[in-house]
Amino acid sequence: MELARIWEVIRRRRWVILQALMVVTLVVVTGSYLMTPSYEASSKILMMKAKKGDIGLGNIGLSSLSPMLTTSSDVDVNKVLAASRPYMEKMIFRLQLRDEEGRLIHGDKLTQTGAISSIKGKLSPMPRISISQYQGTDVLQIKGASRHPQEAMMMANTLAEIMVEQNQSQVRAEYRNARVFLEDQMNKVKDRYNAALKRMADFKKQEQTLDLEIETKLAAEKMTELMKEKEDNIIDLDEARASLSRLKEQLATQSPEFLSASTLKENPHIEVLKKRLTELGLQLTQARSNLTERHPQVLSLREQIKVAEAELEKEIDIYRSSAPALTELQRKIASLEAHLKGVNADIDKYFTAFGELPGKVYKQAGLDMELNVTHQSYSALLDSLYQIGMAEAATLSEIRVVEPAVRPLFPVSPNKTLNGVLGLFLGLIFGIGLAFTMEYLDDTVRTADDIKEFRPIVLMGTVPKFKPKTLSLISAKDANDPLFESYRSIRNYPIMNGTPSRSLLITSAGPEEGKSTTVLNLGISFARQGKKVVIVDMDLRRPNLHAYLNLPNKVGITDLLQGKASVDKAIQTTQVEGLSMIPGGPPFDDPAALIDSGKMGQLMPDLKSRFEVVIIDSAPLFVKSDALVMAKYVDASIIVLASEKTTRRAVSELIDVMTKAHIKPLGFILNRCSVEKGKHLYHQYYCGHYGSELSTSTRRS
Repeated sequence: MELARIWEVIRRRRWVILQALMVVTLVVVTGSYLMTPSYEASSKILMMKAKKGDIGLGNIGLSSLSPMLTTSSDVDVNKVLAASRPYMEKMIFRLQLRDEEGRLIHGDKLTQTGAISSIKGKLSPMPRISISQYQGTDVLQIKGASRHPQEAMMMANTLAEIMVEQNQSQVRAEYRNARVFLEDQMNKVKDRYNAALKRMADFKKQEQTLDLEIETKLAAEKMTELMKEKEDNIIDLDEARASLSRLKEQLATQSPEFLSASTLKENPHIEVLKKRLTELGLQLTQARSNLTERHPQVLSLREQIKVAEAELEKEIDIYRSSAPALTELQRKIASLEAHLKGVNADIDKYFTAFGELPGKVYKQAGLDMELNVTHQSYSALLDSLYQIGMAEAATLSEIRVVEPAVRPLFPVSPNKTLNGVLGLFLGLIFGIGLAFTMEYLDDTVRTADDIKEFRPIVLMGTVPKFKPKTLSLISAKDANDPLFESYRSIRNYPIMNGTPSRSLLITSAGPEEGKSTTVLNLGISFARQGKKVVIVDMDLRRPNLHAYLNLPNKVGITDLLQGKASVDKAIQTTQVEGLSMIPGGPPFDDPAALIDSGKMGQLMPDLKSRFEVVIIDSAPLFVKSDALVMAKYVDASIIVLASEKTTRRAVSELIDVMTKAHIKPLGFILNRCSVEKGKHLYHQYYCGHYGSELSTSTRRS
């Protein structure tokens, strides 16, 4: 919902909000003065904490036996204990707290919480106790409430005293229980310690060892060295194998055409064969340049080259399998593999020896642990027993009263000022909620925007609402008056819309929605335009147009329809120039029969020939169906809706009725709209600057 819409609802329902505000505030303030006053008094107690290590039970898993080791959770425990029934009953018995019937109050009633209990306590104060903790501290506040200030003070102080006494008794009992428990435990621990010493001696004698820890350490160091040596050996072996593989690849690429420098250097015979082959090639080239291919010398040289190449190829094959570097790598790999085998054997040997140590070490460690635990337990128990003895001799309560309660001078409830402010706030909230509830349930048509849902029937115009004392007819108003301007806009709507009409039927959904006033003012507006206008009062059951214009009702439309009078005799002139009227006339037993007689169809052409505009005031559609019959005799029908009175449901039903009768209204007129509504600020616009300029002269419009 837009803010403007919210403000409009609040403004329109302001009297509802104001009345709700006044009623709620008055009820709250009156109730505050009628309520019985309630007094509160509070005492403060501190939960003491012992220093860490005062009793060493926490170190041996017996912290639950130490009442001196107070923690933040102990504060919560004391808070719960203070509100428990035994504490409450002791306080009730000491103070003899009784109800209105003279019986001792039940302990649970002193600590009741919840909204209902709080309301009952406000309306009829009874003794009450509440315990709360100051956040982040070990301080508890005990608050006593009663209709008697002295009783409230005594409740707070008495409960604090009971907490101190109970805590002191509990501490002494816990010390006694802890001492007995520790003495019993010390005897048991002492027996376990002696048994552990005997088992350790038997173990060392059986295993013939002095210190297994040193033996295990040496074995672990040797195993680490062997594993490191094995890792290095594997790395060297992998490198040698990789070098051998690369060397074989290089030797495989050797051929008579390509020989590396190292090959020639390591095998001089290959170098000699290579040089001889080169010389034979040169000789063959020279011979071929001077001799033919079949010459014996050329053939001899070719044969020598072939033999040299075969011998060179054979020598290269021999070198591939017996190169010095290849032999060296193969010998190195064999040596590394043999060494790795020996290291693995040593590792297996030490693994076997090392595997025998864990059993011995584990057994000795268990014996050592048992000795240490029993020794530490015995020492801690002995120390704790000494401290408990010291603490028991000077037992003090862990709870201290740091601030006793004092007699309150003023009641805490009711707070008349606060209640008054809350009453105003609640009244305002209730009033606004009631206003929006009424707005939600309100089905009436209020603004021009509400008419949009009934399209295609449009809004012809709106008529502002003024104070009841203001004259509603525009005959006595200036042409710049907002009411006059509203009817002028409605009057001009058919022309601007391209549907000029000489005869109009004005009706409404129900009575008192302003249709008769609309008929009169439209007639006045047309007359002020210079046209001859006649208004006909066809609301034969309640004719009242003549009363507005101070005219008699002796002869009227009932006489015309019965043939008892002529049109000239029935027409009456008014004080407004150009405006005439035919009143309803004397009452008739069956007005519907006159309207259904069809004589109206003969009368309308006569009236149109005499006047430029004929306006008919018909009975409301939901009262009588006269308008449905009359609509066929006029050019257009107009429906008047009263703002904040006519409901949307009524408008929908009215449209359905007219649609079934094949009548399409020209449009709606929204009557009695608030002058202050956003889009229709008539008064500000027309009665301001523009009104001051135009009021100096009168115009016919």
